[in-house]
Amino acid sequence: MPVSVIIPAYNEAMRLPGLLIELVSVMRKIPDAEVILVDDGSTDGTAAVAEGHLAGLPGGRVLRLPWNSGKGAAVRAGVSVAHGASIVFMDADGASDVNDLPLLLAALEHAEVALGSRRIGAGAVRSNGRRVGSWAFNQITRSLASLDVADTQCGFKAFRGQEAKLLFSLARSSGFGFDVEVLSIARSIGYRIAEVPIHWAEIPGGTFRVTRHTPAMIVDVVRARRYLGRAAPDLVVPANPASTASTERKGS
Repeated sequence: MPVSVIIPAYNEAMRLPGLLIELVSVMRKIPDAEVILVDDGSTDGTAAVAEGHLAGLPGGRVLRLPWNSGKGAAVRAGVSVAHGASIVFMDADGASDVNDLPLLLAALEHAEVALGSRRIGAGAVRSNGRRVGSWAFNQITRSLASLDVADTQCGFKAFRGQEAKLLFSLARSSGFGFDVEVLSIARSIGYRIAEVPIHWAEIPGGTFRVTRHTPAMIVDVVRARRYLGRAAPDLVVPANPASTASTERKGS
């Protein structure tokens, strides 16, 4: 099945090559695969670096946003132009191990959404400060949005293609808290969410700042609450018929 990988990037010229070299190597083995680097208004030559590394991949391209619009906006822009039957997004820093991609895709056989998780298993390497911050935000998410997911913020997530189009067309958050909104919409619709333990190693040099971005993320969490009770109680959107048929054939 064709796969689209979306990478939102803002001023990632220094860290991007490490990810793209490994990702391109993996994606060459997948027929009709595409990699879409969404340059979120960078000023450090991120787009040029990405174009250089993606030049040899038939499905590789760079989508440039005219100004910095936020991580959520960048991922949404990438999803809107993706063609894959499965759509994945991953952070540009290379913290997530690209070799875990098949695990996420395999999880989509039985779920509409698959989340890479740093809180399940023992594959995550991160500082105590990062670990405590992640735990605190997860507690806020559970209390305000009642979202029963162990790790909402890991930047490595996969979706069935049609479901991704619907979820991101309904989402409105543009910042770092967009994950909670998208997952809340998925829960309200009735989509199944699988969590997959992945290998993850913290990479220094990111643009996220706790004091600057956390308040906006909490606002996104509060906004996401409305989705969990909005859908009709019995509403469950059926899975992609093609995906379901494929799963049934494998199990027969």
